[in-house]
Amino acid sequence: SAFADDNGIDWDNVDIIHAWGGSKTEGLYYNACVAHNIPYYDYNGACRLAEFNETPFQAACKNFLDNKKEDKKLYDFILIDEAQDFSIEFLRICYSLLGEKKRLVYAYDELQNLGDSSMPSPEQIWGVDEHGKPIVSFTSEEQDITLDICYRNPGPILTTAHALGFGIYHKPIIQMFDFEGLWTEIGYEKIDGELVEGKEVILSRTTKSSPSLLSAHNSIDEMIQFVKFEDKHSQSNWIAQEIFKNIHEEEILPSDIVVIHPDTIRMRNEVGYLRDLLFQNGINTSIAGITSSPDEFFSDNSVTFTSIFRAKGNEAAMVYIMDAHYCNVDYELAKRRNILFTAMTRTKAWLRVCGVGSSFDGLINEYNEVKQRGFKLEFTYPTEAERKKMRLVNRDMTSQERKRVHQAKLNAHNLMVLLDGQVRVEDIPEELRLALIKQLKGE
Repeated sequence: SAFADDNGIDWDNVDIIHAWGGSKTEGLYYNACVAHNIPYYDYNGACRLAEFNETPFQAACKNFLDNKKEDKKLYDFILIDEAQDFSIEFLRICYSLLGEKKRLVYAYDELQNLGDSSMPSPEQIWGVDEHGKPIVSFTSEEQDITLDICYRNPGPILTTAHALGFGIYHKPIIQMFDFEGLWTEIGYEKIDGELVEGKEVILSRTTKSSPSLLSAHNSIDEMIQFVKFEDKHSQSNWIAQEIFKNIHEEEILPSDIVVIHPDTIRMRNEVGYLRDLLFQNGINTSIAGITSSPDEFFSDNSVTFTSIFRAKGNEAAMVYIMDAHYCNVDYELAKRRNILFTAMTRTKAWLRVCGVGSSFDGLINEYNEVKQRGFKLEFTYPTEAERKKMRLVNRDMTSQERKRVHQAKLNAHNLMVLLDGQVRVEDIPEELRLALIKQLKGE
């Protein structure tokens, strides 16, 4: 083509688009609906369509598949990024748009899953044919590739992110790969012990998988800091002072600085005071996708504030995570640790993790554990039964379940208060006491 670049790519034939899309923004689901003459659902419409435990986009994709009469080829090749955040239904739509020759690449990182589920296998995604044979199965290493070299994150930061993401030094461990060999596939080597469930093991990143491009020139405390504050105003004051220093003393560009808030719903309100402080000191800020263009993440000469969903796929030299205590609460712990892992791995050089209150103490303690061990992961690999229990305990709860858990905590607290003087233990029937002890022990 006359318009092809030096690599022979005709960019008129390449679409870089959203997954959802609409009449004003091109997206794969929207394109598929138009091509197949199937009703398109926007977010509000999909919310009404969604059944219990379905996301709106999942419901929209499911509706497309239910109404599709034939497969129309729209693309020769599809690359899906951040595939762990998409439902099986969306992956099936992508597959159906490729014609007979299926050239589909989906890239994913299970720890960056901001939900609570693992990436399903090809057999689970595409099912089996009428003979019970998997429609899609990976039969060679060329089809199932694990990228084990990480140039983006300094090794100590990536190991810390894995330690806190999995809860290696949390008691008990929060989550774990079902397949032990994945640890070596993502760039860790066994230092001691056995990489077998039920056995103790010590893992460390290799110099090949984490080249010391930056860590060789920075001390650990320069690269990564966990800083606790008495209150949120103190946290914002410190971050503002540090950002001022970054820009005016350390010559870091404002566009190389990102502030991440883990709570997407409250992010805009929670960062307001800090943005005002920076504005008063002559530093411009923008909120990715809100005060800037929906398709822009960084703004020229501006510090970027972002939710975790907007942060995905982007990285910066200096990353501040504020209110990180949000990632260490009682429920949905695996989901929240995945948020923390994703936020921490946005940095290319320096990381500051900030938080308030006792919940943040646990994260500091876990960081100190991995730091004292020279950024090694030492743990007993959980058994299958233990991993099942982890998934049950740390699963994503519905709003009704949250209410029940909250009510149970209140009832337990009230019982403790009663037993502290108003009611004698002997007044509670023995069989009820024994049943309660058994339940609390998890037997």
